[in-house]
Amino acid sequence: MSLLALNSPLTAVPEFHNLLNQSTTMSTADIKKLIPAHPFLIEAAEVHEILQTSGLTLHELMQKLIPIAQELSHPAISQYKVGAVGLGESGAIYLGVNLEFTEFPLNQCVHGEQFLVANMKNAGETGLVSIALSAAPCGHCRQFLNEIDDGQSIKILIPNRSPLKLSELLPDSFGPQDLGFKGGLLNPLPMLEANHACPVTAKALQAAQQSYAPYSNSQSGVAIKTRDAQIFTGSYLENVGFNPSLSPLQTALVALFVAGKDYEDISEVVLVEDLAPMISQAAITEQLLKSVAPEAAFKLEKIDLPQRQWRIQKCGNTSIH
Repeated sequence: MSLLALNSPLTAVPEFHNLLNQSTTMSTADIKKLIPAHPFLIEAAEVHEILQTSGLTLHELMQKLIPIAQELSHPAISQYKVGAVGLGESGAIYLGVNLEFTEFPLNQCVHGEQFLVANMKNAGETGLVSIALSAAPCGHCRQFLNEIDDGQSIKILIPNRSPLKLSELLPDSFGPQDLGFKGGLLNPLPMLEANHACPVTAKALQAAQQSYAPYSNSQSGVAIKTRDAQIFTGSYLENVGFNPSLSPLQTALVALFVAGKDYEDISEVVLVEDLAPMISQAAITEQLLKSVAPEAAFKLEKIDLPQRQWRIQKCGNTSIH
């Protein structure tokens, strides 16, 4: 029997939303003692151990992790702390927070749910089962979540409400299928060879090959090297609504924060993209890097990347421009 079946209140208690309202003796401080020092990823085995120790159900634990996630956010502009807690198909729990960048356009902020999905993508997670939030997700994030394969079935857990499916929060949605594609933001991609003399560029190349870019086919990846010689990577993640897409630097910054690092730790950033991409990440990557880590070096590498064959569906009468 799976971890979900053993611990999910959906299988044991019909009125799950009433269970969330029940008080419990486990405080936030108690929960902190049971989780890793950097709790952005709690492996399935650790989740099971925490449930056994605490006596909480899986979804109760997810709800209690929200304020812990909020404490880790970086809302430099709004001062509004967002925390998102997601359950992966593997049984692992992931946290997401909002990242805001001062002196930079608001549309470059990373929403909590976007951080969560980028965190899952970076960790190799293949699906999002449910997500716990302190309030309903904004429209931007609903659209972003809809890019995940079978995203409409993701359960949204909000205090004092029955569990909802994303389809209930995003009716009459515009999704990948409307442009002739099947969504698969978290679907695993085959790892291709990424040989390069420079280890930082090699990591950026590997990240580029893991891009989800069905609409522009413009793969790109970023590698961040820190002052202690660690390397963190991020892949370009597209969205059918275009605007909710995440740049490779944004997803690499997610990896940086998951590891407990900060902007001042960045010493070098390498961006790898195709020789002649439909869209380039170079300008926005360099600008954002200057905003968050002005002393860091930036290098652009143009490489002939193998093109992915994205799964395409017939569009019927849909007109694609």
